[in-house]
Amino acid sequence: MRLSLLIALIPLATSLVTAGPALIHNLDGDLSFRGATPEASVILLRELIDREAALSLDTVCWSIGAGSDILYYPTKVASTWGWRRTKYNDDPRWKTRIEKCRIATNAGLDAPRIVGERLHEHGLKFIPSYRMNDAHFTSDPIDYPLTGRFWMEHQDMTIGVSPVAGFDGYRHLLNYARDDVRAYRLSILFEAMDRYENLMDGFELDFNRFQIFFPPGEAERGGPLITEMVRQVSQRLRTLAKKHGRSMPLIVRVPPSIENCAWAGLELKKWLQESLIDIVIPSPLMTLQADIPIDEFVRNALPTGVQVFGSIYGRGGYNWPFSAIHDNHAYADEVTRDPNAAQILGAILNQRRLGTDGVQLFNFSFPSDPQPMLAAIREGLSQKPSRDRRYQITQAYFLDSENSYEYRKQLPAALQSGEPLTLRLLVGEDLSASTPKPEYVGLRIGLHGANQSDAPLAMRVKMNDHELHSGDVATRLVVTTGRRHGNGTHTAPTEAYIQIQISDLNLPRVGWNDVEVTLQSTNQSKPLQLVELELGVSISSSENAPQ
Repeated sequence: MRLSLLIALIPLATSLVTAGPALIHNLDGDLSFRGATPEASVILLRELIDREAALSLDTVCWSIGAGSDILYYPTKVASTWGWRRTKYNDDPRWKTRIEKCRIATNAGLDAPRIVGERLHEHGLKFIPSYRMNDAHFTSDPIDYPLTGRFWMEHQDMTIGVSPVAGFDGYRHLLNYARDDVRAYRLSILFEAMDRYENLMDGFELDFNRFQIFFPPGEAERGGPLITEMVRQVSQRLRTLAKKHGRSMPLIVRVPPSIENCAWAGLELKKWLQESLIDIVIPSPLMTLQADIPIDEFVRNALPTGVQVFGSIYGRGGYNWPFSAIHDNHAYADEVTRDPNAAQILGAILNQRRLGTDGVQLFNFSFPSDPQPMLAAIREGLSQKPSRDRRYQITQAYFLDSENSYEYRKQLPAALQSGEPLTLRLLVGEDLSASTPKPEYVGLRIGLHGANQSDAPLAMRVKMNDHELHSGDVATRLVVTTGRRHGNGTHTAPTEAYIQIQISDLNLPRVGWNDVEVTLQSTNQSKPLQLVELELGVSISSSENAPQ
């Protein structure tokens, strides 16, 4: 096993893993001050951590600020709530929140310390997390509540031009090519590390909220500047760890591929080679991904002893739950972006199959009954699934700027008559050896443009060169009727699904599978797009399941 190899080679590595793969929950600092009085905020914060402890997690990463510049402790470097008054103080959407945070700040509350002390009472690890260049304020930087004093006084130090087409607000982000900007960020990091040195169990640099640090075309030249920052943080953290005689790993959240890291000016390979970091978490910006190219991080990290964690979000693409009973009823409900336990389990199994050492949950809210989701997460970490799971090809999605801070997705893809479309589907287990044995496994294809079930439509579908279907799909195609929210920035909605049962469980390979879809004929009135593809695994089904 990869973990045992690391322990044998590097017995003194600063690891979060003590017995099996670790589970980290990254919590947003926006949860810090929610009470009408300082006393109420403290009570609510402690109750939040009590609920975290009940989830049987290992570690909590806690954002020390609302964004990068409004911090939740009495900082002498950055800004705090109430440092100025703007139009948002009277905005009904912000007024109450600003006032609660101002009251708590004026009372001297230190949210990260309250959180860390409560976590330790429960035997959990506490990791302060800092967002290196958060962009939430850029929608209205002059007045926005999350804009700090440093930005207001140094507006000449922004990147000036967004490197991502269509997202003009990014031009307001601070430019890491400027010495004063890097010095300011480092002063925040050092202040937080010194403040919580007797409490923290490591530190997280979040380069993923957001992944923009330089003007267009300057990331490669600026990369060494960020590397030097990481080097200084690493040195400071190792000094503190030695001082207190305990492990303090340096964690970095980075874009989802090494190419995306390079685009942002993050010299990840150098960080690994110099052993500047202990854990790297490749992550998309905001949505669940089932086939993130995490194996390239594993290959580069393994010789260095650095651990690689997967990232799991509580938001996914719009799609209906997978059902062995493929009929109109299955697609009649309103659909949301909240992934169910089967999607989460499939994504974690895929990440573990590619070699990850653990998982970080990010922007992840548990349902009112968290136990089914927790059970799915634990089964994914142990790689011993016993419940339904879904292996999906990740769609392009809202705010997905491909080939910049995101890798290019396979879907959606146009179907052209007579032209085979080959997709790669990742399956994180050997279905033929799974226990309990699945009662139903099906390949489901989502189409946009096929919205009339009685219209002639013929397709050929192959998996790993084995033909699953050829010819008319009328008996397999079901039109969706439930509502889907979301506008044109999302992938086009699935209007109909085709589902094919996989009876031979040796057919899906462990790892990557080739799925070939060929449109043979159609009289559809608009172009046909393939917008979803997944392998659904059902532990309990029915004799009425499609054949």
